[in-house]
Amino acid sequence: MSEVLVVLDIKKIANQTAFEEYIQKEGFECVEPFAYTGVSTTPVFNTIAYIFEVFSKAFEIAGVEKCKLVCQVGSYPPAAYLYEKDKFFTALK
Repeated sequence: MSEVLVVLDIKKIANQTAFEEYIQKEGFECVEPFAYTGVSTTPVFNTIAYIFEVFSKAFEIAGVEKCKLVCQVGSYPPAAYLYEKDKFFTALK
């Protein structure tokens, strides 16, 4: 079992309530504004794929066009990504 942390840098969100409700429904807990924790029992790459799936759907629901996402799964180093509506997620270096 691994602890999961996801932190977002969102400049513009049209419907934060719908966003938060969807994220919580998918098993993430809000610990700070735009910072979420959860627990995973799957391998790291499966967990990251799940994070991408959940957050891209939440971004769609909330009208987010672009944002930065940092996620950490267990003891693996944090990884940063740029989400753009038409390009999905791109790794940031």
